[in-house]
Amino acid sequence: MSTSSNPVARMWRTVLPGRGSVARASDRFQAGLLVLTVLLALAALPVAASFGSETYVRQQTQSAQELSERTRVGATLLADGPAITVHSRAGVAGSGEPTEATWLLPDGTRRVGKVLADQGALKGETLTIWVDHDGSPADPPLSGAGVVIDAVVIGLGLWLAALALLAAGYRLTVFSLDRFRLAQWQQEWLQEQDRKTHS
Repeated sequence: MSTSSNPVARMWRTVLPGRGSVARASDRFQAGLLVLTVLLALAALPVAASFGSETYVRQQTQSAQELSERTRVGATLLADGPAITVHSRAGVAGSGEPTEATWLLPDGTRRVGKVLADQGALKGETLTIWVDHDGSPADPPLSGAGVVIDAVVIGLGLWLAALALLAAGYRLTVFSLDRFRLAQWQQEWLQEQDRKTHS
């Protein structure tokens, strides 16, 4: 590929024009803006990574605390779970519903309460649930995989958002520059036509 058709080489020659360059001030401004946009995009990467790292540390502490405060036990259903239903439009089954169940705490105490049972679950089935220090059903603790996924999603999401903003700002500026250049070209063309008609 020749350097004349390479957009990166063309932009570089516009930023640092050699002798006899025909680059206009608006061309140099656009090339400089592109370089600045790329540099800002690269600078945003470690910032986004630091946010992801902070999220990882914070949620790792939360996960350890939840694991220390919650216990996994087996709960036996005292009634059938919700009947299986299918949504006609989506064609998928609905979610579970609270159902009466009983479970034993680590100290041997028997508890009765409602747990979330899947559709079609039958009386007598045993489900695995998490309970807090009082023995009441609780949400599952945040897993190690969940901590990593959240950290990656937040870091990558912030960086992609920064890229989107930078790209939108660059494209908007280029659009304005193109309109400015087009207006200049039209004015120059009209002046040239006027000069020809009067010569």
